[in-house]
Amino acid sequence: MTPTAPPSPRRPLTRPVWIVGHLLALSAVIGFILLGQWQLRRHQERSLLDDRITARVAEQPRSLDELVAVLGTDGAALDLRPATATGTYRPQDEVILQARTLNGRSGNEVLTPLDLGDGSAVLVDRGWVPLDVVGPPVEGAEVPSGPVTVSGYLRPTQTRSGFGPVDPPTGVLERVIRVDLDRLQQQIDLDLGEVYLVLAEQSPDQPGDFPIALPAPQPGGGPPHLSYAVQWFAFAGVVLVGYPILLRRSAGKRPADGGTDSGRLPQ
Repeated sequence: MTPTAPPSPRRPLTRPVWIVGHLLALSAVIGFILLGQWQLRRHQERSLLDDRITARVAEQPRSLDELVAVLGTDGAALDLRPATATGTYRPQDEVILQARTLNGRSGNEVLTPLDLGDGSAVLVDRGWVPLDVVGPPVEGAEVPSGPVTVSGYLRPTQTRSGFGPVDPPTGVLERVIRVDLDRLQQQIDLDLGEVYLVLAEQSPDQPGDFPIALPAPQPGGGPPHLSYAVQWFAFAGVVLVGYPILLRRSAGKRPADGGTDSGRLPQ
């Protein structure tokens, strides 16, 4: 009877511990590439936004009525357009926009409807106030009496995206976490439309030191998404180059035929 030859030892790179390593390395490369592509998309979106900011802030201010007549009520079409509106503030309907910073200082912003006299209003973000304000109406941030002309830029209504806190769906809100015009419409008897106006200047001026008008939007803000994309692709390259080198070194150390192999990763 011919004796049966002993089985050859398995190659170390096909042992279960190495198969797990192969899968982890592949998953890491795919994950890094996907993250890099996501950062590239964010970079492209930011570049488009910067182009839009540059083009729109350079426009001459036009009345809100004129802009709506030409562009309609779509928030995206009106976003960042310089605009003016004349009306009378309604401090009794004022709302505080919580948790906003200005020049590194924590505080809030003041949202006050401007009655346009035709059954409609535009919500005006009058600017920043310190955290310890009392209101609304906000003490120390009183509105001018009588008609005012407000100049600034338009922004579309804000909606919740993804996770995060939510304003109560019912009741009268005195403090909000976002400028959700549909939600605020529930407590204001004038049509608020689809955009609000961020104040830059007004005539007559504010009677006090607050609110402080917010700075105009500038291109070039936000995280450096392109740099982040390069970093993620570099991480993928490190794994693609480094892992095969690790495999070659491990294969070069495998035992000769008839020997034993612990199957452990090289130290």
